[in-house]
Amino acid sequence: MKIAIVGGGVAGVFLAIRIKEGYPSFSVTIFEKNSDILKKLLVTGNGHCNYANLGSTIGKYHNDEFANNLLKQFTPQDIVQTFDRWGVHPEIVNDLVYPVSNSAASVALILKKQLHKLDVTILCEQPMLDYQKKDDQYLVVTEKGSYAFDKIVFAAGGACYPQLGTDGSIYNILEKHHYKITPLSPSLSPLKVKENTKRISGQRTKCLVSLVFQEEVVYQESGELLFKDDGLSGIVILNMSQKINMLPNKDQVKIILNLAPNNRITNKDNYLEYVNPKIADYLVSNQLDINNLVFSFKDFYEPKVAEVSHGGVALSEVNDSLESTKEKDVYFCGEILDVDGMCGGFNLMFAFASAEKVKKSIGG
Repeated sequence: MKIAIVGGGVAGVFLAIRIKEGYPSFSVTIFEKNSDILKKLLVTGNGHCNYANLGSTIGKYHNDEFANNLLKQFTPQDIVQTFDRWGVHPEIVNDLVYPVSNSAASVALILKKQLHKLDVTILCEQPMLDYQKKDDQYLVVTEKGSYAFDKIVFAAGGACYPQLGTDGSIYNILEKHHYKITPLSPSLSPLKVKENTKRISGQRTKCLVSLVFQEEVVYQESGELLFKDDGLSGIVILNMSQKINMLPNKDQVKIILNLAPNNRITNKDNYLEYVNPKIADYLVSNQLDINNLVFSFKDFYEPKVAEVSHGGVALSEVNDSLESTKEKDVYFCGEILDVDGMCGGFNLMFAFASAEKVKKSIGG
């Protein structure tokens, strides 16, 4: 059995290792457009690689039921045990699972060693140009030639971090083969707002953040927020961007900050007790309420600063085995599908769980 994996990110690499572990006689080839594999992994978790989360996974995903069905079959605990067996030993901090090395670079090297040990072929700087069915096989076409395989797995990621290769160009190929692609947009992204924040750009504060849609609070989270030249950032905002992606009529979205959530502050002279001088001066001079600071959503930041993308191959295009409903022996896993999660290891876990499902489907 000859298997092509298009994409050398975490989903593709994890799948290659798991296939060779389960079915050593299978031949596995990874096609990667970059000069090396796992480039995006190196920036995961600010380079620390939060690769799993032992907390609840419910409500953490766009297309939540689909994602959680896969995570029931290959659980966060299964992921941690698998990585531990490979030499990525866990360190758990408030349900977040990191490698003991605290280094994404270490994780990447350990995965590369597994690929080498299992004799997985890696063809870098060979982006797919197209693929075509020929008799009972598929031809993967690159600038350097055509290669015949029994099965193809698309694990090429989404459309964020284009500087690391995930520029969304794979979707152009899939559209030519008549796959439905849910429109793409940045997720886990800073947010641009209509109000002027340049004066406090670079300032950080802890607060309660509320997402208001059509005058109703639809999501809340507490944490640290970062003001930018023209918007807001921080983990609470990245998570909020994921929720905004799922809303229609985004011109009705408001982001409300409570910078003193445990106190109702009526005297503006007391603002300094809760925020730094720059933020306090910004609030006072603009006659803003520290407990009810309202911003109007304008847009997401550009894909190059988003951690994942929202949208992708529509889930109606795959069956329960993640095999294409259009083409036999064509599979999809990871971010290329129309699933995206919140911060905290959820996107990597979906990549691993979907790859594990494909591995089992291919193996029969």
